[in-house]
Amino acid sequence: MNDLCVMKFGGTCLSTEEDRLRSADLCIRELESYRRAVVVVSAMGRKGDPYSTDSLLDLVSAPIPHEKSCLLACGEVISAAVFADMLRQKGIAAIAVTGWNAGLRTDEQHCGADLESIEIEYLNASLEENDCVVVAGFQGMSSSGTVSTLGRGGSDITATAIAAALEAATLMLFKKIDSVYTADPESVPGALKVDRISAEDLRQLAWLGAEVVHPRASEIAGDAGIRISIKSHSTGEPVTEIEPFVIRSGKYITGVAAGSDAVQFRISADSYTSLHEFYSNAFGLVADAGVSMDMFSVFNGAAMFTVPLEDEERVSEVLIGNGIICETISPCAKVSIVGAGMHGIEGVMARFSAALDRAGIDMLQTVDSHATISALVPLHQRDEALRVLHREFLEQ
Repeated sequence: MNDLCVMKFGGTCLSTEEDRLRSADLCIRELESYRRAVVVVSAMGRKGDPYSTDSLLDLVSAPIPHEKSCLLACGEVISAAVFADMLRQKGIAAIAVTGWNAGLRTDEQHCGADLESIEIEYLNASLEENDCVVVAGFQGMSSSGTVSTLGRGGSDITATAIAAALEAATLMLFKKIDSVYTADPESVPGALKVDRISAEDLRQLAWLGAEVVHPRASEIAGDAGIRISIKSHSTGEPVTEIEPFVIRSGKYITGVAAGSDAVQFRISADSYTSLHEFYSNAFGLVADAGVSMDMFSVFNGAAMFTVPLEDEERVSEVLIGNGIICETISPCAKVSIVGAGMHGIEGVMARFSAALDRAGIDMLQTVDSHATISALVPLHQRDEALRVLHREFLEQ
């Protein structure tokens, strides 16, 4: 019998009494193969459900950051207490603990904090006295001793970080899906099931818009050499294995993804004598406005970048208000192909651009890395671009 496993149940796996009973039974089934378990839980349900994160947030109009984190952390704490009670009723020695009790330590950002370390003494002591420790995900404690939350998908981070810190034999993420796919099946009917994928490729897909596992969780898993098994909540069986190493499968592209709605800014340095001063000032103004930029291109006294569509007015005001000429194209979306195996292979960009050109899709801007190629396209062409790229690289 193996010593320790870590399991994570997301909000949709805990929404109803039936879902929670199913999750508890799955946990007990796994304990037949492991001496002890840590179970990380999210808040129960999604928007509209009484204890979901969104429902809790709707209770207040404009909370200060510290109070907002305290409020948002409640959903997971409730979920942990309820789940531990269900396990005890089924004969399992279980205890619920908060994320800060479990030793998760973060930076000083109250909402969307970065996890910095885990102090495992309390977890180890709890595991000595219980078969199962149920941890409230998504939360921790800052260095100043205040409650912090990790942002959307933070329970994935909690589970992966705990698995790494405790050197768990297995990390299982239970989800209401039948597989990880090469694309969003709702946008790409030809999307294929993925049996195995590397943590790096999944991380890239997640950063670029896929919503399966939080990208930070994939990064932690890859760095720690952890193998993650995504399991079906309905059957308990593995549907996709996430490996900590690059997988050579014969296809060098593992998936396509699209990001959130965006706007492209084009700015000119006409009124500046120093290009260095222009770029530094323009990018600094956007950063000081609290807006994240993407897809940077700098050339001949001008620059292009994208920001989330909801930030278009704010960025326009700050740039124009400081005398910077700007033009915008919106709405747009970034579409990408992902695959660490493409590095060093000739002609990938040529195929990428030719496929979009044949379909009459406008490429407004491109960026690439060793594992991704992305193009900015008009929003109304996003789904067609995804289908075209999927056919080009994954359906042949």
